[in-house]
Amino acid sequence: MMGLVAPGTARSVLALRALLVVLPFAALALALPAVPHWFVLVGVAVCSLVWAQAPDHAAGVGAIGLVAGWWSAHDVLDWRVLVVGLLLVLAHVTAVVLAHGTGALPVDPHLVGLWGRRSLLTLVPMPLAYVALRGLDSVAAPPWLWASAGLPVAVALLVTARLTQARPE
Repeated sequence: MMGLVAPGTARSVLALRALLVVLPFAALALALPAVPHWFVLVGVAVCSLVWAQAPDHAAGVGAIGLVAGWWSAHDVLDWRVLVVGLLLVLAHVTAVVLAHGTGALPVDPHLVGLWGRRSLLTLVPMPLAYVALRGLDSVAAPPWLWASAGLPVAVALLVTARLTQARPE
């Protein structure tokens, strides 16, 4: 069985692999003092370790999905949700950067910069959605209000998607 990292792996790769394990747990730790169910903790641990070993593996979806699912199931809508979203985006981008390399060679700083800028653009819709959800009362608001609030969020998502597409150089 192959270990988590190959001998001679660059420190930058080791640091990013460690982030893939730590970031989903940091997102869950924001829930304290409420402790997630043992299944969620074990699932995130297993998925994060597999993800750190193989950054392009579907286990990353499992780690992110378990964390996001736990937060969604508990109807938490305060400032912590924004930090959780940031941590999960950072974990995803870390995996993308790692998946572009050979697994042992140092991470290219230009690649980190490129994906860092792209990840910042993907965060644009997050505060808009948060403000919309915090500001609207689902019981008192008429149905047309939700559609009109969702329109700017959808436009922000489309603009973000367009800005993050690769451009020929």
